[in-house]
Amino acid sequence: MSRIPIYELRRMGVSQEDIEIAQKTQEAQRRTGSPVQSIGVIVGAVQQRARHNPNLPVDLSDRAMRKRGTYDQAALLADQAALQEKSPERAMMARQASKTLKELSAAQQLEYDFFGGGNVSIAFQYQDAVTERLFEAAKTPAQAKEALSILWTICRYLGWQTYECTKTAADLCELTRTKPPHMADALKLLEQVGAIHRVKRGRTKIITVTPEGAFRGKVSAHAQTVERYRLGVIEGGKSED
Repeated sequence: MSRIPIYELRRMGVSQEDIEIAQKTQEAQRRTGSPVQSIGVIVGAVQQRARHNPNLPVDLSDRAMRKRGTYDQAALLADQAALQEKSPERAMMARQASKTLKELSAAQQLEYDFFGGGNVSIAFQYQDAVTERLFEAAKTPAQAKEALSILWTICRYLGWQTYECTKTAADLCELTRTKPPHMADALKLLEQVGAIHRVKRGRTKIITVTPEGAFRGKVSAHAQTVERYRLGVIEGGKSED
């Protein structure tokens, strides 16, 4: 089934911004007379099934697969294999395997590991690692301290259940009383040590923080947020130097 209620999409970790963009896409499809896709299909939460036969496998194109994590890809393949199985018993086993893979996907988290210490998902460990790297990479202790101050302001203004800071570089200048050239240097330094990533969205540069280091939202939505971060920022984002 390709149609999912909006409240369910939000629970799956789809942002309000993505939902609004999908709604605008639907309006454009209606204006042009094109087939109107569901919001779930547009945001990549579900796959569109063939219209002439709902039991046919979905299109497993490279583009569609890249939107999914490793376990989600395996789960999708298992689901499609179940659709093609002639044996009901084997089809049931394939669906059970798909369910297990989806559970693994929801539990999968990003590694944030500066020094080979394993999966570092506690905020204090993130702070310690970033602090140590900043003092090693900065030209002066004062520059490192300024970057740290700006980082905690970035973390203070993370959006709800997201990894994105709601403030732009210009906003941060005003909040921290920092001159634009100093802000540019601090953000570059923070990105250099892996504390943040910056990605382009239209003409805006969005500042993001790994959810493993700083997360503002429900714990139950953390895994989905981490997966969105991996797909949208680590693999799909355009880093800004």
